[in-house]
Amino acid sequence: MIATVGILVKDAAQYLPNTLSAVLSQSIDGEFEVLAVDSGSIDTTLDILARYPVRVIQIRPEAFNHGETRNLVAREAHPDSSFVVYLSQDAEPRDDRWLSHLLSPFDEDPNVAGVFSRHVPRPGASPSLVRQLTTHWQTGGEHRLVKRMPDSDIDYERDKPYYIYFSNTSAAIRRDVWKETPFRAVSFAEDADWADRVLRAGYKIVFEPKSVVVHSHDYSVIEQFRQNVDHTSAMIGLFNPPVCGDRSRWLRSLIRVPREVWRDWRFLRASPYHTGARPWSKLRWALRSPAWHLATVLGGWAGANLKSLPESWRVHFTRQERLRRGTKNN
Repeated sequence: MIATVGILVKDAAQYLPNTLSAVLSQSIDGEFEVLAVDSGSIDTTLDILARYPVRVIQIRPEAFNHGETRNLVAREAHPDSSFVVYLSQDAEPRDDRWLSHLLSPFDEDPNVAGVFSRHVPRPGASPSLVRQLTTHWQTGGEHRLVKRMPDSDIDYERDKPYYIYFSNTSAAIRRDVWKETPFRAVSFAEDADWADRVLRAGYKIVFEPKSVVVHSHDYSVIEQFRQNVDHTSAMIGLFNPPVCGDRSRWLRSLIRVPREVWRDWRFLRASPYHTGARPWSKLRWALRSPAWHLATVLGGWAGANLKSLPESWRVHFTRQERLRRGTKNN
């Protein structure tokens, strides 16, 4: 048994059949198993899982935790699995070599602790999102990255967002390293926290662009706001980067929104992802761009100040808490 592929699911009926079919169609030397952890689905997710050769573990919705639930996958993985692979329910492997490419860096270097995949956007994703993914985020890159601790701690702290970028949307970790350094029970950014600790322990992290998943989140404006609340509050809780507490930084980001909107509009005109889109769709995306960027900036600012808000407000501001409690997101 080479690996256990763990898929965390909740109300996953929209994408799960395609995801499972793609996973189970992988071409790889050796065997792997698929383990799904369901945290209280109320749609047809469990019926879908029953149609595939997948082992299923069910937990209560309130028991879900991004770090601990991934530890559960690693603990319950086949005893002979050398690697634990994490895949989001809506991340569909693009071809039958996704898994073999994801695991190949481990064979090349025994000091590699974790590997993560390239993401390509789903058809119809908004230009605001696609531009960020393809031009700014590591997961949208086309060249392999091998990350290790630099010689200088000052360099590491300065460039920490680069080094700790690790996406559990589609990732594999060496199980022996997990035993030394399991995920911590954090509500968000468990992957960045884990990356920070294994890098400090002397291991490497690899971004492997040959391993590709189709994955993108085109959130509503309010969900984009909440997602950035979660991201920034998690970064502060884990790393307390000075930049997040810098009020002038948020003001500068707000001032730059018109520039970002203009870049979206230019991207929309030239983007191969949007060639042939209907004029109405392009108009809708163009009009949505200012709200999307405002939500991103204001969500980040709210996340940086989340602890100062009344506790009764916080559930309305954080997407992860609403999902955990089963609150409808709209």
